[in-house]
Amino acid sequence: MDFSNVVAVIRDISIIVLCVILGVVAVVGFLKFTALVDSCRRIVGGVEQVMSTVSGALNSTAAGSGLLAGIAKATSTLFNGTEKNKE
Repeated sequence: MDFSNVVAVIRDISIIVLCVILGVVAVVGFLKFTALVDSCRRIVGGVEQVMSTVSGALNSTAAGSGLLAGIAKATSTLFNGTEKNKE
């Protein structure tokens, strides 16, 4: 074997090793990406569950909004009355 054959063999081995390393990096990256997507999917599911709970609570209190409006009017007259008394 002369020098050019040795260089060609070393070049071929280094290309094969580089391809194997890139393949391993690609597989590990894909696994990490799928784990990230699954985590985001769980987070979105949790947020949807919280939002539906909050929405259900708000819809059930919508019937009592007349009571809240009455309380708001009562407190506004109290605060407005105290401001008029200061003048």
